[in-house]
Amino acid sequence: MTNGLTVVIIVAALLAAGYALVAALRNRAMDLGQLVALGVLEVLLAVQAVVGFGKLSGDEGPESQATFVGYLLACLLIPLAGAGWGLLERTRWGSGVIVIAGLGVAVMVVRLDQLWSGTGG
Repeated sequence: MTNGLTVVIIVAALLAAGYALVAALRNRAMDLGQLVALGVLEVLLAVQAVVGFGKLSGDEGPESQATFVGYLLACLLIPLAGAGWGLLERTRWGSGVIVIAGLGVAVMVVRLDQLWSGTGG
């Protein structure tokens, strides 16, 4: 897809996860900073989805378009689910959920890039 956007999303996801990890280790619940980080990550993923669907409609894309679309849509759900769960869990484990969400998004974006380039079967 777009290498620059992919790198920005992975870095943002890992930064959000790192920030949440520090909060979890300090025994802190999810705070506004983590919520903002997830919001920024969600906006970046929405841009990626628009770019991805635009390129798919232009006859570009991977062989397995259904798998690619599944990953593209699932990526959008992870920060939302993490934010909801983190808000409900008002202990350090709420921050732990954000760590997992950030790492999950990073892995899924790497997988999307593999599918797009044809290196991830």
